[in-house]
Amino acid sequence: MNDKTVNILSQYDMEVTRTFKGRNTLICDTNKGTRVLKEYKGKTEKLQLLDELWQRLDSSIKTDRMVRNKDGGLFVKDTDGNMYILKEQIDGRECSYKNEEDIIKAFDAMAVLHNGFTFAGTDDGGLPVYFYADEMVKHTQECRHVRNYLRKLRVKTDFERELLKQYDYFLKKAVEVTQLALKEPRDEYEDFVRDKGLYCHGDFQYHNVLFPKGNDNMTGIINFEHFMHDSGVRDFYFLFRKISEKCDWSGALAERMIDAYQRKREFAPCEWRAFKLKLAYPEKFWKIINFYFNSRKSWVPNRNLEKLEAVIRQEKYKEKLIEHLI
Repeated sequence: MNDKTVNILSQYDMEVTRTFKGRNTLICDTNKGTRVLKEYKGKTEKLQLLDELWQRLDSSIKTDRMVRNKDGGLFVKDTDGNMYILKEQIDGRECSYKNEEDIIKAFDAMAVLHNGFTFAGTDDGGLPVYFYADEMVKHTQECRHVRNYLRKLRVKTDFERELLKQYDYFLKKAVEVTQLALKEPRDEYEDFVRDKGLYCHGDFQYHNVLFPKGNDNMTGIINFEHFMHDSGVRDFYFLFRKISEKCDWSGALAERMIDAYQRKREFAPCEWRAFKLKLAYPEKFWKIINFYFNSRKSWVPNRNLEKLEAVIRQEKYKEKLIEHLI
């Protein structure tokens, strides 16, 4: 360990026997169990709210909760003023998108999380409620901007030619869904989130769902640093889309994912409408062009073209599923 790391870890009441690097983390073996050190770039007030939300969770869910430092704080700073948090490590295997039972367990655990991850009638730490139509407006504007950029290119790669060929179809869909979302009553959605004190994980993907080792049946959910003041529909849609893309938008699997969640927590009408609109928006297309536009243009990876071709191929399956759900 370097001097900076030693200084950070010395601010916690524990003895460190070994450290090794994880995914943007430093994993520490200590006399109090395995701990994970991670840089934190958000607001400190948000950490206090997150800690309070964790206290309200059902005991059947495991989370990588923060460890307080020697002074009782939830974060420490290094000599340069950078903030770090220390979390409890959950040992287990990641949820596999190839294993249907893993997927069902993940949605079951998500519903349990959302039932407990609420804090009505308290200070929300200044966190805004995220209305989904605002994100669609931003993404659609970016789609228009990138289309104008592509049209001005004199020399185009195979990817850029194929992207421009498909552009009108996906942009038209983005505009139509955005207009429908803007017609939704913003006040109803935001009041619903605030009145019930709803919060969500904010980055609920299968990498952040763990199944502990041994006979422990509890599901682990980790990496809450992106948690938001929003309905659980945000997490549900995110994981639903991720899994569906991997499985060619299987209708049978979609029904199982929805049923697994709604057995524990039913969507309110405004949440169900939000889910269908988010699902109809061509987000994967936007993600492809966003990645392309913000990366080096002199070299476009073949993987970009493969992803675009997959989106085009899967579009009919996605539309069929949406028709089934509606």
